[in-house]
This record gives sequence, structure tokens and C-alpha cells, in this order.
Amino acid sequence: MPSKSYGSVEDSPKPHPIHRHSSLLDSPSSPQTSALQFSSPLLRRFSERSPAGDTYMEKASQSHDTSSVIQTPLLKGNGTKQSAPTVEEEGSSNESFIYYIVYALVNSIMCVPCLYGYASVIFSHPIYQSHINALSKLVILSSVVHQICFSIFSSLPFSIGQVQDAGLIFLSAMSTTIATTMLEGRDANDTEVVSEIVSTTIVLLGLATACLGAVLVVMGKFRLADAVAYLPLPVVGGYLAFIGYFCLEAGVALCISHPIMKPSDWGYLFDDKSLLLATPGILAGIFLTLVSRKCSNEAILPISMVAIPLAFYILMYLCGYTIEDARDGGWVGERSPSVPVSDLLRLVDFHEVRWDLAKDLISTWAGMVFVVSFSSCLDVAAISMDMGESLDTNNELMTVGISNFVSGLAGGFTGSYIFSQTIFTYRTNCRSRWIGVIVASTFILVVISPVNFLEVTPLFFLGSTLIFIGFDLMFEWIVEVRHKLLLSEYLVLLATFVAVQFLGINAGIGLGIITAILDFVLATANVSTIARVSRRSLAMWRPQERGILEATAYNPDRAQILTLEVRGAIFFGSSMKALGNILDESGINASTEEKKEIVMTNSPLPHHSRISRHSPSLSPSSFRERRDQRKEGNKLDATIKLAVQRVPPRFLVLDLSSVTNVDASAARGCFLQLAKMCANRNVVVCAAAANSHITWLLKTHETAHDFDLH
Repeated sequence: MPSKSYGSVEDSPKPHPIHRHSSLLDSPSSPQTSALQFSSPLLRRFSERSPAGDTYMEKASQSHDTSSVIQTPLLKGNGTKQSAPTVEEEGSSNESFIYYIVYALVNSIMCVPCLYGYASVIFSHPIYQSHINALSKLVILSSVVHQICFSIFSSLPFSIGQVQDAGLIFLSAMSTTIATTMLEGRDANDTEVVSEIVSTTIVLLGLATACLGAVLVVMGKFRLADAVAYLPLPVVGGYLAFIGYFCLEAGVALCISHPIMKPSDWGYLFDDKSLLLATPGILAGIFLTLVSRKCSNEAILPISMVAIPLAFYILMYLCGYTIEDARDGGWVGERSPSVPVSDLLRLVDFHEVRWDLAKDLISTWAGMVFVVSFSSCLDVAAISMDMGESLDTNNELMTVGISNFVSGLAGGFTGSYIFSQTIFTYRTNCRSRWIGVIVASTFILVVISPVNFLEVTPLFFLGSTLIFIGFDLMFEWIVEVRHKLLLSEYLVLLATFVAVQFLGINAGIGLGIITAILDFVLATANVSTIARVSRRSLAMWRPQERGILEATAYNPDRAQILTLEVRGAIFFGSSMKALGNILDESGINASTEEKKEIVMTNSPLPHHSRISRHSPSLSPSSFRERRDQRKEGNKLDATIKLAVQRVPPRFLVLDLSSVTNVDASAARGCFLQLAKMCANRNVVVCAAAANSHITWLLKTHETAHDFDLH
């Protein structure tokens, strides 16, 4: 998916191959080893480059002409006349094609179980379980469409693109909303009701995916990819951590054949049988996580994924059990008729589609657009950094958009680059579009196969792939990310994670954004500084006059001209603190009435409460207002350190050259109050080097005016 730099990143984990997902990764292969980037939680161990001086591009050029492969369109010649290949060249070509087949099969072995798991996530509502075999094949068929589109349109000939996890929760929320709405007052066992729900869900989810693709194409066409970067990284991190938790829930639910939709559903594990069914899946998920993080040999992970179900069948055979015994025990799926491709076409009856439900999905769709586009852009950035080559993010975003648009029209689901497998394929030096073609072909074989994989594949194994993804994402975004973010940013991440769990996707992400904004405001409020600086007149003075100036105007003990340098942004969150610091440095002791006026000016109370300082009889303050004013006055006392040993200067010069911004609240609550207090003490305030925006704002609020010294 899913770059923005939020601080130094050191000692980040190495990537490993399988399904992508966004994570914080400091790619050792990247020259910018201190930048945050997205990676896949399932790609850890393939980030190590070859020894210095032996880059992958150099190795590729030694084995075969990489540039000609990259520039060649899908299965087409480059249009140049070539001589007949020699026997050695034919042998080398055959050997390369064998490598393509091998690594494409490795990619497929790692993808197919995950896609079955993704189908169980998208269609998690119980109403879909009678059609889960066909719906799972529909997800795989959607991945075929994605892969073909990426192989044709992507600038990376080795790219892998399929249905991925960035949009899973949104798709699941949409399908659940449709099912819940259509089941109101109706019988869930009625086949006609189920058919209507399935038809409506497939059509509306496909329509949402196609619209998402159209938006991404427009964003890429008008080069708007940078706009998605306005979503704060801690908010995205909290959402990705929740994806991990959601995959963990779905994985355990797949193991025990009971939906886990809320925290209380974890109580199923107190049942002995459910605990027995879930334990192998949890242990297998932990095992795959350890393998992906600890093993440096790239072959170990796919071998492990083959070995787990194989070990199950060997153990079952040695114990004398049959596949039917395993089915009765809940270890494999229930027997059901095979699903031919023609049945996928019969899933949808357009006459049964509830088009009016589309409006109920708009808010969820909008969130999906933002998150998927954000994650896709960061996927491209991560691939670019890992390759050490620049990629046009907008062009790649258009590729993702085309893929989703075509997939949606075919009744498919959201997809994007699979970062981990794209990089894995890149590092194998198999940089040909044949890789994508072979991967898509294996998916087609799965779709047309009469074998129902859910009937013969251990459910705990399919669940373990989701548990694997869940463990990895949660560890990545809750544990490992801690030392890569500021404490306040990490708290925003946790707040988003919890909010999405209890408030839903859109409300949770919205609350996370609000929290991030508040964190930024508080952090910015503490950035502004007031410092006493030494400034001298640059005019030519006689020695006697210069001596008088140094003894009086610039005397450090009783300076008549005091210069304060103001830095940062002065706004509603920092105006009172800035005013207090200026008064402290200048030795001005605010009177009780002045403190009251400052508090009222900066108070969030309605405007009528501020009239009382001029006409108390017109608007008497309530007890609560008086109590609030006393509290604010006490805060001001703590902020304004009374410097009785200092004498106010005759001239107070404020150097505003380093002030980035001033808002209306600061113009009145800080600078206007300062001007009034200084006028009462015959202190002339001079604001120097302010930019045009600040100058206009101060004049607008009658805080300052131009003064010609000549």
C-alpha cells in the first residue's frame, strides 16, 4: 500500500516476501536509510542487497539484457530486426523461462491462501456463507483482472498486483451494511432473500471499486498524487494496526467456523472444541511470522506454507483418520458442490439489485478512496526507494486506477501493487512480464478447477495466513513503530486504533485526524520562542554620542532600547504564553485590571461577557464566569513571571522576521494587549521585519500603524 518522513528511522526490520502491506520500513537498499517508507508486513528478509559493488542491476546485466526486457511491451518484440538465436541463446532463454515459472508459482502459492482469507473477511456476515465458495473464486478472478492490468499498463514489467488488504475493512463494512439492511424483517433462510443480498452486494461493491478506479485515474491524470499525503501518518498507522487486528479476528473465525465481529465474540475460545480448532492456526501464524522475520533464505517461507497442510495430512493418515473424519471434526470445510465458472455469472441477477442502498455506502466509499489512494502512493514510493530508481507516482496511480476500474466493471474488488511480491520478483532478476502472465494463469486454473479448495484445505491453515498478516501488522504498527514516532504521534496512532474498533472506520479515522490536528496545535504552541537579542544602530555616530548610546540605550542593566526576537507561529493556542514571555523579558508587571482584560480578550466565552469589563452593570457575570476568570487569571500569573528587578525600557523592538504566522486571535490577544500595556507606561513598541500577511493582519485589527522615521 502503503511516504512521509516523520523522523529518523534506524534499525528497521528487514522485509520478507508475500502479500504486501504497508509498514514502516527503512530499506537497507535505499540510499536514504533514515526515511520512513511503506513496505509490506509480509516482506521482511529480502531487503538485504548483495555485497558492496555488486548491485542487483549489475547482476541482471551480467545474466541477460535487463533494459531490453523492461522496455519490451507485453509479449511483443521491440520492432528491430534480429539475427537467429544460437543454440546457447536458446538454452539460456529456456532456462530463464523455467525461472519465470518457478518464481511465478512461488508467488501463487503465497497468494492463493491469502485470497481465500480475504474473501472470508469481505463476506464475513453469516448470510454469505452458503455462497462462500463461489465468492472466494470471485475474489481470485478479480485478482486475475488486476494482475493482467498491471502486466499491461505498469512501467514495472515484474509488478504483482492483486486484491489486497488496504480496502478489506471498507469492503467488509459495505457488505455487512447491505446484508443488515436487507435482512430487516426478513427470513435469513429464504433462498430468494439470500440471492437478492448476494446480487446487490456484488454489484454495489463492484460499482464502488470501479468508481474508486475512476477517481484514481483522474488523480493520476491531473498529477494529484501528493494530495493524499495530507492524511497524517499516525492515523494511517492506527488504521493499519486495526487491519492487523481485523485479520487476526477473521483468521481465528475461519479456524473455528464462527464469526468474530466484536470483542465479546472472543468468548468462543472458552469452548473446548473451538479452542482446539483455533490453537493450530494461532501457532501456525506465529510460526510463519517467526520464519518471515528470522530466516534469511527466501525459500523457507513458501516451503513452510506448503509444509503446514502437508504435515496435517501426514498426521491425519498416521492417526488413521479420513478426510470425512476431519470434516466432521471441523478441521476442513463442509462438502459442497463444485463451482464452475458459469455459476459465477449466475451469482448476479440485476433485477434483484437494491440500487437505493448505494447512497448508504457513500461515506464508507469516500474513506476507502482516501486510504487506498494513500497506500498505493506509498507502495510506489517504497518500491522506488527499494529499487533505487525514480518512479512517476502519478503514472503508477493511473495504473492502479485502471486496474480497479476494470476489476469493478467485472464485479471485482479493490486491489493495488503487492509491494512485497513485486520487490521479491525484482530481486530474483526475473524482470519480465511473463511473471505476471504466469501468475494470472495459475489463478485462472484455480478458478476453473472443479476442486473446492475449502473442502480439502485445513481451515486452520487458511486462518493461519490471516493470523500471520494480523500478527505482523500489529507488531509492526504497535510495537516496532514506537521508537519511530514522537510520543504524541504514537498516542494519536493508538487513539485511532481504538476509535476504529469502537466507533467504526469513518468515525475512527475522523477522530484520529482531529486528534492529530490537536496534537499539531499543541506542539506548534510550544514552538514559538521569545529571546532577548543584541542589536546595535548601524548609523555613523561620533565617539561621544556612541558612548552615550552604549551607557544608556544599550546598557545591559537598564537598557532603554530592548530588542526581542520572536520565532515560530503565534496563534490562539500560544498567544497568552507569548505575551507572558514578552512581558517577562521587558520587565512589565501587569496590573490586576490588565490581567483581567487579557483573560477576557483570550477567553472563548461569548462576546457579551467581554462587555462587562466596560459596563459591569449591563451584563453582570455569573458565578461560573467569575470562577473561570479567576482560574485564567491564576494561569496568567503563572505564565507572566514578575520581574520586579527589571525596569521597562523606553523602546521595545520586536523582531518578527522569524515569525511564520499570526492569526486574528494572536493579533488581538497578544500584540494589541501588549501595545495597550506599553502605551500606559510610555513604552514605544516597534514591530520590525514582519511579512506582508502579518503586517496586514496587525493593521486590520488596529494593533499597529506605519511610522516614518524620516
